[in-house]
Amino acid sequence: MMAPSSLRPLTLALLVPLGTVAAAFAQPTGARDGFEFSARYSHTGRSDLDTAGPVSSVAVDSFQLGLRANTALSEATSLLYGLDWSRHELDRVGPRWLPENLKSLAAPVGLAHRLNDRWRLLATVSPRLAGAGGDLGSAGFDLPVMALASYTTSPELTWSFGLRYGARSDIKVLPIAGVVWKFAPEWEFRLAWPDSGLSYRATPELTLRAVAMFHGGDYRLEEDPRAPADRTGTSLADSWLEYREVRVGVAAEYAINRSFSLRADLGKVVSQRFEYIDRLKVDGASPTYLGLGLVARF
Repeated sequence: MMAPSSLRPLTLALLVPLGTVAAAFAQPTGARDGFEFSARYSHTGRSDLDTAGPVSSVAVDSFQLGLRANTALSEATSLLYGLDWSRHELDRVGPRWLPENLKSLAAPVGLAHRLNDRWRLLATVSPRLAGAGGDLGSAGFDLPVMALASYTTSPELTWSFGLRYGARSDIKVLPIAGVVWKFAPEWEFRLAWPDSGLSYRATPELTLRAVAMFHGGDYRLEEDPRAPADRTGTSLADSWLEYREVRVGVAAEYAINRSFSLRADLGKVVSQRFEYIDRLKVDGASPTYLGLGLVARF
């Protein structure tokens, strides 16, 4: 892993607001016990890759499924659990710097405890398998752990802060923070992970958003994806590949009813990187992206 002094500033800046996603994860889904299912698809347009060799390009189709549930253990404590599956299909043209696909499966588990009307505590562990190409193997095992506290100063303002530990991260112990500010009846500002921005509730059913979001993850490769003739310099086999996109755009979310909502996103990728940690960095251009999503709550 890289030393802290060589951390990529943009990635670190995105990691800082990680905690607010945990705060959202800890909230009830409408009933004391509840379930939330999400299905998302996104397409990143073709992007030229900046490499030391011949020009190549990639377009990415991403598929994500998620299940979240909370079960009350007592009046103040809830058990949180779920499953997350994702797959990125990489449509490559030119020299093969990248694998055909990246995929992961995670099973987050946590405990949320309400101390009083202002303070909530959360601890989560998220065992996951992440890899490329064939089946997911034990070599791609990762176990991020997080502890978070959230403080509600008023019905309109909630702060979150804590620590995250990840053995595969550039910096293993990372401070995290976030905020949700409802500064007007129909307006909300959210600094969160992976989706931050400003939202406006235009009607009871329709919410419009200006968003900045993170997309991607870390995946283990067993084999070097390059053709034998291109395998010069350091081997890419037995390495971890970090796929990162920073997206800026607009979104619209429509609530069909209390249980189902749809979302559409459109915008620009302002930073795209594929990095084999300590081995090779491949930067993309600034393609457009679009996304579609469905959320069902029970």
